Amino acid sequence: MTAVPPEAPGRRVTAHLLTGGPSVLGARVLFGQDPADVVRELGGLSPHTPLVAVDVLTELVQAPDGTPLHVERVVFAEAGIAPADAPQGVLAPSAAELLPEEELPEDTRPRLRRFASYGIVTDPAGRILLSRIAEGFPGGGTWHLPGGGVDAGEDVRTALRREVAEETGQDGEVGELVTAASHHRVPPTGYEIYAVWAFFRVYVANPGPARVMEENGSTSDCGWFEPGEVAGLHLSTTARRGLAHVVAGDGRSAPPR
Repeated sequence: MTAVPPEAPGRRVTAHLLTGGPSVLGARVLFGQDPADVVRELGGLSPHTPLVAVDVLTELVQAPDGTPLHVERVVFAEAGIAPADAPQGVLAPSAAELLPEEELPEDTRPRLRRFASYGIVTDPAGRILLSRIAEGFPGGGTWHLPGGGVDAGEDVRTALRREVAEETGQDGEVGELVTAASHHRVPPTGYEIYAVWAFFRVYVANPGPARVMEENGSTSDCGWFEPGEVAGLHLSTTARRGLAHVVAGDGRSAPPR
């Protein structure tokens, strides 16, 4: 993989469908599109076909003209036939195909796009780790999954491990991808917001007291909770989306594979 120059790379997101054979379908995800909808259309699947999120692959590459690109590739398979591993090798669309900026409607509304990585963080006792969003930030006062935006040039798993440490003081091992989703919000005024969220299992083998390490950030509090306590909390939209995909049970979690 080509090394990326120090200047901030352009950002792109692609979605891919494993077909069960040697071929892997892929397409660029445009502003406002849901990656799962993109792969259903690629594979000629019905809009309600269940999918499994297999992995998120981060590529730091150069286009043929030397322009650095940071590409997040979200990989899916149909439910019931998902392979154990993500595809290897070069995936399409290529860096050259991704280089042109997408065409957006000609209006004056500003747009905010981000890719974020969040953790469903557990310990050997089955407790769940949550952080609280500080007042003044979107979702202020709600309990949230540790995580946040992936910085330019940063791998999604590296970003999540960093965020867990900053927001809660815990050292977690990032495991399997639970699901990937999109969030598109068009408020009456201000930014039109579009995000792709990746949710991973994170295991803290040696948990300590949860404490916020970042100063003047978006996290005001954090804590470990028993699974039965979580339902009574005021959760953020992100937390509800991620936790909805965790299989109900006693809350215990094995270390990541």
